[in-house]
Amino acid sequence: MKRRELLKATVLGSSAALAVMNTKNSNAHEANDQADVLIVGAGNAGIPAAIEASDMGAKVILIDKNAFVGGMLIVSGGHISGANAKIQMRKNIKDSYEKHYQDAMRIGKYKADSELLALATEHAASMVDWLEKIGVEFTDESPILVDDHDHYSVPRTYVGVNLARSLLGPLKKELDKRIKRGGLDLKLETKALHLLQDDNKEIIGVKVRNKNGDALDIFAKTVILASGGYGANKDMQKKFNPKVVSAKWVGLPHATGDGINMAQKVGASLSYMDHLISYPGTVFDLKGVPTEISTRLQFPPKHFTQSIWINKKGRRFVNEHTTPDNREVAFLDQEELFFYVLFDARMRTERDSLDIRNWSSKEMDQAINEGNVIIKTDTIDQLAGKLKINPTRLSETILKYNTAIDSNQNDEFGRKEKRLKILQPPYYAFGVGGSVLNTHGGISINSSLEVIDENSRVIPGLYAIGETIGNGHLMGEGVVSGMSVGPAITFGRMVAKTAFRYAQNKHVSKKNQKPY
Repeated sequence: MKRRELLKATVLGSSAALAVMNTKNSNAHEANDQADVLIVGAGNAGIPAAIEASDMGAKVILIDKNAFVGGMLIVSGGHISGANAKIQMRKNIKDSYEKHYQDAMRIGKYKADSELLALATEHAASMVDWLEKIGVEFTDESPILVDDHDHYSVPRTYVGVNLARSLLGPLKKELDKRIKRGGLDLKLETKALHLLQDDNKEIIGVKVRNKNGDALDIFAKTVILASGGYGANKDMQKKFNPKVVSAKWVGLPHATGDGINMAQKVGASLSYMDHLISYPGTVFDLKGVPTEISTRLQFPPKHFTQSIWINKKGRRFVNEHTTPDNREVAFLDQEELFFYVLFDARMRTERDSLDIRNWSSKEMDQAINEGNVIIKTDTIDQLAGKLKINPTRLSETILKYNTAIDSNQNDEFGRKEKRLKILQPPYYAFGVGGSVLNTHGGISINSSLEVIDENSRVIPGLYAIGETIGNGHLMGEGVVSGMSVGPAITFGRMVAKTAFRYAQNKHVSKKNQKPY
């Protein structure tokens, strides 16, 4: 799709364009008791959508099942990325949205949706500039290269001084302005149950349950689903991604896939549901239970471990100093998403050898003495016994690692730094599992952000944005810095225009007029 056509589709949307052609005399305000735009989810996608729709003059209803707004912005790192934002240009960093697109495609293994990624990257800079305009304060270092993910070719990731909460404060302030001004109704503790359709299968609202427990119908000319992903829904994980069920969900409990399930029930297609990245790094205790979110491994380039990583078969499986992408791919390739960090007494005494983020030597000693997280034994065979892995295989793995160092041979996985033989008892190990930060699968949409069915046909009046569409559309099969929170805001502002244009040209018969 050419740039001009892409922008036109974004402004109008295919359904809206059809409505313009078929409707000579708009009856948009015939039903005064209806909302023009109903937004499900008051998070980092829903709030910008509500602000933009309100500014266009729409009658907006914004609902959320939580008692607060912000969604994952409360706990997220809040990284956003964009080429040629004013912050980046002030630092004379040469960039372009074409480079952003190419980098994101590369990191996502060329599996991202071309049209949606083009849309997100082309409009990312204006989104960053808008956030700065409404008062978001970014760190002095921004834009940066983020070490938790594979690097872009240039720094283009922006971080709030208080992470995502730096975004939430100004966004909430702007939302409150619109509520006070009138025309925007925020309904918290209101859970969406299912979508409402008329006889022509057009979306006309949402059935909800309010904070009093009453089931009500909220009618609207358009509905935008911005209710988040399904990371907190173990049943959905078991259905679509059974391998990652053991991983620790590090988001909030409201991410139960409500919007995804509602859309599927009215015929929506789903995309990228077979792909969900579980990030290695969460430290587990000896019972296989993940510890606190902050108890995580340290990774390069800030920390190069002296330890080795052993899977449940007693084998090394990756260069412990490799890139984030290689690390994630190797981790996901394990039959069980779990491995052990193994080290000896000499490594334990090295000042820079602490592999657990933010732990001091005192905390490490305490964990070793308590024996709940870190195992300590006098022999490798004893260690294998406690880890329930084959002792012969573990001994062979350590011998192979030590021999390569002795003979100055290349490491089998290409490791070059901090290669110390594992020789000196006692021996130590702790378990590491996965974390799920966001979900890659979600509702299928077109380049106008309209929900589509299995035949790529638009479901009239229904739109989806944010993690409800899944990160796979923009990240493919990788993790791309700043391409979750950022595009949610970008698409939120865009979809408001598309949805309201559709609402303005939608004929609403009097028989459908009902109070909400």
